[in-house]
Amino acid sequence: MSVRLESFQYLPRGADGWTSRLLHFGSMFTTVQGPNGSGKTPILKGVMQGLGHEVELPPEILKRCESAQVTLQVDGRPVLLIRRLGPDFEITVVDGEQSETYTNEAMYAARLLALLNAEAPHLTTKQNQPSGLYANILLPALWVDQDHGWTTDYWTPINRNFIKDQRQEVIRFLLGLPARHPFRQRTDFDDAKESLERTEKTIEMQRFIVDRLQQNEKLTDNEEPRLIVRQAELRRELGANTGAIEAVRSATAFFDREIAALEARRNQSTTQHEILTQRRGQLNLILSELDGEEEILTANVQSTDLLRQFCASEGCQMFATSERSFGRSLLFLKDQIKDLKTYNRQLGKDVQSVEHELAAIESAISVKRDEREQAIAGSLQAEILGKLSAITKELVEVELRLAKVQQYQTEQKKFDRLLEKREQAVTAVSELRPGRGRSVGATEDARKMLSDSMQQWLTTLGTQNTQSAHFDENFVLYVDGAKFAATTYQSGSTRTRIVLAFHAALLDVSMALGGNHPGWLIFDAPKQHELSQTDFDAYAERLVLLATKYPQRIQVAFSAADLKTQFYAGDEKWVPGFTMDEKPRFLGPRGKDSEPAPPLVIP
Repeated sequence: MSVRLESFQYLPRGADGWTSRLLHFGSMFTTVQGPNGSGKTPILKGVMQGLGHEVELPPEILKRCESAQVTLQVDGRPVLLIRRLGPDFEITVVDGEQSETYTNEAMYAARLLALLNAEAPHLTTKQNQPSGLYANILLPALWVDQDHGWTTDYWTPINRNFIKDQRQEVIRFLLGLPARHPFRQRTDFDDAKESLERTEKTIEMQRFIVDRLQQNEKLTDNEEPRLIVRQAELRRELGANTGAIEAVRSATAFFDREIAALEARRNQSTTQHEILTQRRGQLNLILSELDGEEEILTANVQSTDLLRQFCASEGCQMFATSERSFGRSLLFLKDQIKDLKTYNRQLGKDVQSVEHELAAIESAISVKRDEREQAIAGSLQAEILGKLSAITKELVEVELRLAKVQQYQTEQKKFDRLLEKREQAVTAVSELRPGRGRSVGATEDARKMLSDSMQQWLTTLGTQNTQSAHFDENFVLYVDGAKFAATTYQSGSTRTRIVLAFHAALLDVSMALGGNHPGWLIFDAPKQHELSQTDFDAYAERLVLLATKYPQRIQVAFSAADLKTQFYAGDEKWVPGFTMDEKPRFLGPRGKDSEPAPPLVIP
């Protein structure tokens, strides 16, 4: 499953409100670049607000901006997150035709994790109460703010640090490991087993879909590029003959109009025929029931004659009343049946009339189509129509084949993701199994991988003042034998490298393990935290290699006052789009003197 950042925008509050340009995220790198004071930090904080995080925005933005909007691409479909700015939590999720507003942070967190295709963990608070994984607990592991983020590897305010071993639980979630302190362990084990069973069934269904597509369509590897090239060639050929196509359309327009009118009449007559046929069927059913009633009344009259022999006198009136009643009912019923049969015969004639009319219309349509073909054959463009027809036919075949290839690729990605999910489910069942102790194999493997990756990223960043880095059994980071914290001795430059290496290592190992990391890294990096150009280029190049290994899974956004790194096609640079007080700004009022500048795309 792929969840990508698509775009961001502030929307104004009222006529005098402020807005930003609609800012599109790059395929991998997005840079927020502008002079100090232009509003880079509020832009990145707005992105985090739109995702559901709680970050402090300047009072002026809260006053002048109504909402922060983030658009995601979830498996290719757009999902819009609209965060209303203000003291109360309110975020609306627009997914296709469905729109739902959340004012409860826990319910929104569950929706966000569903978009990320991740199982919501059942965590335990420091007061031993159940809790979910809130957005403002998860997102600090994907985001580094300029105020506190560069001081340690994971930072949240005290009032948001309420989960038992919160930092470790977030790391475990991103790596796809079971929670360290799951609430109500027995229930979580049962849930884990059910999740594994559901995943196994889904895998079998998905395997069937993938195999059927591959076998029925005889798909081959690397077929998509050839089909895309051929599709473009055929479209160019059709485009080159637009004049001939329009000429044929002009020559046949008269016939097309007449055929369309006849087809409309046919549709009306068909509808009328269906109504009459249905009505006649209902009438026949009524007549059948009335025939039964007639037989019953006739039998009653006959039985009265038989019963009269019980009377001693010749002028016996014992059954006179019932005899008159049955007689009148029988006569009335026969009259009804007679009238209904007359109406039924008329309906039959109407049905035949409509059927004759339909036959005549079909004949007229056939004649008009023949005349149309003759008109086409007699036109100046008739010679190339055969060629155009062949091109169109091949184009349809190519596009159908391309759609099947792309469908197969999509289903294969779903299958691969399900296999990763099954590995997580197997690990969860193993670690949560009651009465057998906690299996530490998968956790130990992940911890070792994270330690090795951390050391490698520190080397990539040219960190010269550290000799070693590792994570202990609680995923606490140790650098040169000392626990890494805001109060440890590392300098600003070294500390920045450690923070960057931590976030990259967490992303790296999560991807390798098929974990729950969405692939986003968002860094708000003021001037004092910028690295040398050589070190940052090495960091960026290694991120590119990681993204090549996991296509369409990794996006990195960061701010900088000045940056000379060479990026690639598809990456984006966000620059100020407004001028206020003769200074460039990312936000401003809509108006003649502050029109947004066109977006700059990195070549």
